Amino acid sequence: MAEKTLSTAHRRLVVLGGPGDGLVVAEAIHQAAAAGLQVELVGFLNDALPVGTTLQNVPVLGRFEDWRQLDPGLLFCPAVQKVKDMPARVDRIESLGIPDERWGTIIHPRAVVASDVEVGVGAFVASCVTVQPGSRIGRFASLRAGAVLGHHSVVDDHAYVGPNATMCGRTVVSYGAHLGPGAVLLDNRTLGPFSVAGISSAVTKDVPEYWVVFGNPAVRVGTIQKRKR
Repeated sequence: MAEKTLSTAHRRLVVLGGPGDGLVVAEAIHQAAAAGLQVELVGFLNDALPVGTTLQNVPVLGRFEDWRQLDPGLLFCPAVQKVKDMPARVDRIESLGIPDERWGTIIHPRAVVASDVEVGVGAFVASCVTVQPGSRIGRFASLRAGAVLGHHSVVDDHAYVGPNATMCGRTVVSYGAHLGPGAVLLDNRTLGPFSVAGISSAVTKDVPEYWVVFGNPAVRVGTIQKRKR
């Protein structure tokens, strides 16, 4: 598990992403710097934009695979979450071979994370997030603005908790799963691997892997294409 803060050592960061989620993570880095943390956004890696393109006045340095050609002191921050596409996105990140010590962990200075919470490498915690004691945030997990995690909740590796979503106590958003904006996961319930709960859904029962659920109460409305091994 990574440290829960960016630490006081100067860290130079590169975001893997572009003008969508990449800018969200980039802004959190800017806000951390403004709050006095010794962090600096150096640039982006992006598979679609040409080298030299600027986002928030910092350049695109190359494609994802070009991380090997960059300064070995740089840390990387993933911003590739996309609903219904997480099996492919997980494979993309893992295929890069970036070692754990080269991943940054970004926690917005306006997030409130309990002192005993474990946070994995590559995780992102946005502004106004509240994480209660006993919880765990996995590797490359993403918690968006205003999300609330109850006590002893788990956001597993590559999982996503959307803006203003609520995880009640002892809930689990499993590997690669997506809890949509404004959705609620009832106490002691689990959102299965790579499953999706749509916006404002009330998830009152465990959701099997790869299911898409929606509504109040949430019911199955579709299926995610399974991850290729």
